[in-house]
Amino acid sequence: MALPAPTRRHLIGGAALSVAAAQFPDRAAAQAAASRRLTIGMSGFPQSLEPVLSNQTATRRVVPQIFDTLIAFDHTRGMAPRPSLATRWERLDARRLRLALREGVVFHDGSPFTAEDVAFTFSPDHLLGPGREGRVVSMQTLERIERAEVVGPHEVIIHAKGDDALLEQRLAAWASEIVSRRAFEAAGSWERWMAAPVGTGPYRLVEQRLDRNVSLVAHGAYWGGRPPHDAIEFRIIPELASRVNALLAGEVDLITDLAPDQFADIERRPELQVTGGPVQNIRYLMLDTNDPVLRDARIRRALSLALDRRLLIEALWQNRLPVPNGFQLPSYGAAHVAEFPALDHDPEQARALLRAAGYAGQPITYKLLANYYPNQVSGAQAMIEMWRAAGLNVRIEMQENFSQIYRKPIHAIFDSSSTAIMPDPLGHAWREFGPAGTAPQMTGTWSNTEYFALGARLQDATDAAERRRIHRRMLEIITVEDPPCVVLHTSGQFYGKRRSLRWTPGQTLDLDFGPFNPALAQG
Repeated sequence: MALPAPTRRHLIGGAALSVAAAQFPDRAAAQAAASRRLTIGMSGFPQSLEPVLSNQTATRRVVPQIFDTLIAFDHTRGMAPRPSLATRWERLDARRLRLALREGVVFHDGSPFTAEDVAFTFSPDHLLGPGREGRVVSMQTLERIERAEVVGPHEVIIHAKGDDALLEQRLAAWASEIVSRRAFEAAGSWERWMAAPVGTGPYRLVEQRLDRNVSLVAHGAYWGGRPPHDAIEFRIIPELASRVNALLAGEVDLITDLAPDQFADIERRPELQVTGGPVQNIRYLMLDTNDPVLRDARIRRALSLALDRRLLIEALWQNRLPVPNGFQLPSYGAAHVAEFPALDHDPEQARALLRAAGYAGQPITYKLLANYYPNQVSGAQAMIEMWRAAGLNVRIEMQENFSQIYRKPIHAIFDSSSTAIMPDPLGHAWREFGPAGTAPQMTGTWSNTEYFALGARLQDATDAAERRRIHRRMLEIITVEDPPCVVLHTSGQFYGKRRSLRWTPGQTLDLDFGPFNPALAQG
C-alpha cells in the first residue's frame, strides 16, 4: 500500500542533499566505476529512505541495498527465516528471543555494529523519530516488540509485549532494518537523517535528486563479501513506454513494473529478457463503507461476485497470475486456510443481492489513477462492463494522485495493493484492516468490532490450530459478511533486463542487488 510522504519537499530538499554531499564526499567514485555500474529505470521517486517512515514501492526498491535486518526471509525457500546480522537465535519462551549478532560488521561510516545499535533501532527514539513525534508506518509490524535488551556487545534479547508466535518474522519484516545509533543521533532530525542514512547494507547512498535519480556505491567493507556492482543508479522514468525505450536503447540495464503488453518488444531482442512473476502481494479495490450506497454489505458483495477474475487475468496478464481464495496467500503456512472457498464469479447471485438491498441503479464512484499499477485503466474499464452486466452503475472519476483519492469524504471505490510483509495474516490483511491499518485509520473507510477482537486474539495466540481457526473467521468477515474490499488477484512484478545481468527477482517488491542474490549463488 502506498502511503503519503510526511513532508516530502523538506525530506529531500537542497539543504538536506548538501548534508549527503558533506558526509559522502567521494561521489566521483560512482562515476569512476562505470564499468560495473548498474542502471535501473523505475517508475517513482522514493518518499523516503527510512524504512520506518514509508513502505511505498519506490522506497522498498532502494532501502534493501542500504540496510540489513537481523533475520532475513529466504525467497528461494518459501520465505523461511535465514541469518543476516544475527548469526543464530533461540526462543527462550513465548515472548523472548535471544540472538547472537554477527561480529566484525561495520556501518557505512566505518563505525562498528553492536548490540547498542539493535537496542536503539527498536526503541521509541528511532521508531517514533527525533522528539518521538511519530508519523511512522513501523508500528504495523513492530508494535508487539517491547524492547531489545543488551546482553553483551554482540548479544541481545528481544522482548515482546505478550506471547508472540511471529517474533522471528517481525525481525525480518519491513521497518526492522538496523540503523546506526551514532549517525541517527548526530543527524538530529528526520530531514538530515534521510539525506544521509547510515546502514550496514551492501551499498551506501551518495546522491538523491528529487524525481530524477538515487545513486549508490558499493560498501567496500560489507560483511557479506564484495557487492556485485561498484555503483547503482535508480533512474526515475515514470512512463512505462519511456522505460521500455530506455532498455531497448541500452540506456538502462533493468526496468521495473513491466506490463504484459510490452513483453513482446523486449523478448524479440536476443540480448534482453523478461523476468518476474507472482509476488507476495494482493491487488484489491478498497470500498468506502461510509458511502450511502456502499454502506450496504450486500452491494459490496455484489461488486465482487460480478467480476470474472479469470477472464481479467487471461486478457491482461497472459494468464500468469493466480487468484487467491480470499485475502490470504499459501506462504502463510499453517495459518493458510487452503479449503476456504474460491472467489466466485456469479452474476446471478450478484443481481439477487442487489434486489434484496433495494439497489435502484444509484451511481457508485470509482476514483481511478492513470496506471499507477500496470494495466490499471484497462482493468478498470473491463470491470465497469462486468458490473454493468450485473446491474451495477459504477462510474470512473479520474484522479491525479493519491492525495485526491484520500481526501475525505472519499465515498468511492479505489485501487490498492498489499504486500505480505510477514508470511502471516498479521503481516498482510491485518495491517490493512486492523484498527491501526490503512482502512480504519488512514482512510477511515471501514471498521468491524468482531474483526478487531479476533485480530487481538490472533496476536496472542501461539497454537497453530487455534491461529488457523481465528484466521478463518476473520476471512469470513472480510470476504462475505462485511467486506472492506474486493480482492482482484495476486499481484505480479515483471521486469525487463539485459540477459547478461545476473540477477533474480524475489517474492516481494524489494529488490536485492547484493552478493546474496540467488542468481549469483547459482554460479
